[in-house]
Amino acid sequence: MKIDAEKLQRIMDEATESGEECGCQLAIFLNGKPVVSLFSGYTSAARDEKVTEQTMFPVFSCGKNVMATMVHRLVEQGILDYEARIADYWPEFGCNGKEDIRLWHVLTHRTGLHILPELDSPDDLADWDLMCRKMAAAKPVIPPGTKCNYQGVTHAWLVGEPVRRAAGKTMQELIREQIFQPLGIDSSFAFGTNAEQDSRLAKIDITRRPESWCNERFKHPSFQHGFIPSANGCANAFSLAKYASAVVAETDGIRLLKKETLDNATILRRWENDPIPPGSWAKFGLGYALLGEGDRRGIQFGHGGALGSEGFADKETGFAMAFTKNMDQPTHPVHPIRDRISDALGLPHRIW
Repeated sequence: MKIDAEKLQRIMDEATESGEECGCQLAIFLNGKPVVSLFSGYTSAARDEKVTEQTMFPVFSCGKNVMATMVHRLVEQGILDYEARIADYWPEFGCNGKEDIRLWHVLTHRTGLHILPELDSPDDLADWDLMCRKMAAAKPVIPPGTKCNYQGVTHAWLVGEPVRRAAGKTMQELIREQIFQPLGIDSSFAFGTNAEQDSRLAKIDITRRPESWCNERFKHPSFQHGFIPSANGCANAFSLAKYASAVVAETDGIRLLKKETLDNATILRRWENDPIPPGSWAKFGLGYALLGEGDRRGIQFGHGGALGSEGFADKETGFAMAFTKNMDQPTHPVHPIRDRISDALGLPHRIW
């Protein structure tokens, strides 16, 4: 793969200077080594502060990728089992048709629990114990183990609470101790930001999409500062790419998963009576969204985010890439700037 950093920088600068985009970052690792870290544009629609490498962006569902890796590490450690019932770890969950939901059902978004429970306030999302009680009382809307329905927000508790019960530590603690700290990713990737991180966090530009779901969520301090790993990740592109790199290649001396674990996690897990709709991005292995088609599906894997950010890696080449941005586009999940970057790198377009 030819990586022309100057061309990539031009693509980004043209987009931010024209107003097509507000601010963005791009980072690429190859075989565990950083090869590109680019940034362009502004941290808000006011255009009074420029993006730097250290600027953090809301990356939303890109965090689901990290959650999956943490689960796979716990399976390697013998703490979790893909075939175990969620109720084996979380007894209160085993009711209302959820008695036989397995960990692999959760990872493949096949629980029938994709609808967010009714909230009394947006602040409820940041109350972990409250949301777990709501999920434990919920009823699947379709039979578990059948059709794939993306668990956009509910994934946080469906994955995170079994992890907490089995490991005796929160998902937040485990990610920090087993992924971020070993890789030297200190304050540049977070699920729930603190005051210092808030000062580096780009604001969502709603110029092109005034009715922005993304912006509405981040208007609530509880959403921004709580631990909701399925939905409120914030990161810079360098840290997101470094994490992705460590899943497929030794990065700063760290390889997060064994090859056999990763190969198993990147096999498509789809119910035989649930064909993939044309154009759908929701093609899941065990927690990872899979790219490609046919025999190539799953060689590249990762996750996109609601604002257009993404992080993914390639098992064969050791390539890992992350892109972050802060303008909400009405064309989502299609982002022309991502397509132009892909063309420059010789990569297929990604819609997720």
